[in-house]
Amino acid sequence: MSSRPAKPSGKRTIPTTTLSGEVEAEYVRTMVRILREARLNAHYPDGVALREHLGCMGPEAHQGLYAGLEIDRRSGLPTYREWTRVQTDVALADRLLRGLGDPMELERRAREGEHLIFGKNLLKHRYYSAIRGKRLVPLGEMKVALRRVDPEGHTAWFTVVLDKLGSSGLFVRFTVDLAQTDSVWNRPLLRLDEDAARHTEPLRSLVFRFASLDAELTFLKLASLDGIEVERVVKGTVGPVLFAGQGGSGPMGELMAEHGRGFVAAFPLDMAACDLEEDRDNDPLADLMARSLSEEGRAEYEQTRERMGYRVFKDRKFVVSANLEEPLRSLCDRASTRNIIKVVKEHDR
Repeated sequence: MSSRPAKPSGKRTIPTTTLSGEVEAEYVRTMVRILREARLNAHYPDGVALREHLGCMGPEAHQGLYAGLEIDRRSGLPTYREWTRVQTDVALADRLLRGLGDPMELERRAREGEHLIFGKNLLKHRYYSAIRGKRLVPLGEMKVALRRVDPEGHTAWFTVVLDKLGSSGLFVRFTVDLAQTDSVWNRPLLRLDEDAARHTEPLRSLVFRFASLDAELTFLKLASLDGIEVERVVKGTVGPVLFAGQGGSGPMGELMAEHGRGFVAAFPLDMAACDLEEDRDNDPLADLMARSLSEEGRAEYEQTRERMGYRVFKDRKFVVSANLEEPLRSLCDRASTRNIIKVVKEHDR
């Protein structure tokens, strides 16, 4: 997929590419297809919301009102600016549509060439009509669900779900099951909902702080805190997505450089949990943390794991263009992993 490199800026540190015209339209169509084929489960960011959000970015939606689409070359996804632009436009769509007036009248006046502004307002009307009410993916949102409370034991069990567009340009969802012990959970049940809402704010801050880590490190950080008992941490990530000519490092970058066309999209899943029977690494691109430790460090690490009683699971599924299916399967075979690989054929896009 060809593109136009963004102009360098003294303030910009993120490598970007700006797509326009048919390349921009093809990118959006391909990304929507990739996300549909990925069939993301509840441990990943909302796949439907991602597809609808992305669909608002292409020229078929914005009618040429925007000059192009800026892509983060590290992740292969649109930059933060593009996601927030759509959020703003969707939020304002109803009000702006009321201000633009009747579309048939706009079309008549534009056709008669009364003034260029009527033609532009007609395009705006079509754009805001197309995106109004669309389901959008949150860029930084946390939900805390109270599962149960033991007043006598002063303990409450929560599920925390954090959706975030990270500093890496990738979308992540953290799902954390934990228990918290505190005197607040011994209060009358009629006041429990209000107390829970206030009392979980520090918990929100902690999970946000650890959101750049993997599941195991997040588990260890949270479990080290007084009054917290962690049962499970799951991290689902959308991306990176590599296209030909985009660059990139590691095995995926090498695979793209060698074959020169097509795309490969990765969807890692990372879990640390107390109900896993054993460690399992089914990710050809990432190792378990234990493998990077020295002999001395590994002994201390294993003692910590035994004390906390958790195990680790890593997995990664892929969506690729047809020409890269076999090279990717060979990469997985060399790593002794068995991964889900979905193929998007040319006529399917």
